[in-house]
Amino acid sequence: MITIGSRNNAPTTQHLTQDVYIFSLDLSRPGTPFCFEQSIGGGHAEQGGVRWLALDELDDWPGEWREHLKKAGCPWVAELIDAQPMADQAALVSLILQRYAEPAKPAGRLKAIGSWLKRNIHVGGRYGV
Repeated sequence: MITIGSRNNAPTTQHLTQDVYIFSLDLSRPGTPFCFEQSIGGGHAEQGGVRWLALDELDDWPGEWREHLKKAGCPWVAELIDAQPMADQAALVSLILQRYAEPAKPAGRLKAIGSWLKRNIHVGGRYGV
């Protein structure tokens, strides 16, 4: 499974600290490769859930897949799918993976330094203590 986007949207009405939306591609499930997850309060058992869908099931899913992709931090996936109305599922999976693998565009010197610090410096414990 390849996680394409993941973002905590808390605080929400459902939970104050954890309401994580995740979008992944599950290549081991070629019939239903699009995986939509929500983790509320730390897991799937009590709240949240996961759903694997095929391309032709997206619009019928009551979970509003476009909104889920926005909340997972990857709205570009919906834009890519909408821009390719005649593409089959395997082609769209390939396009999503290609776009995901592209290097990020430079965002300016300070943002680049901040991103490097975030990736390479870890402050452990609660509140950085």
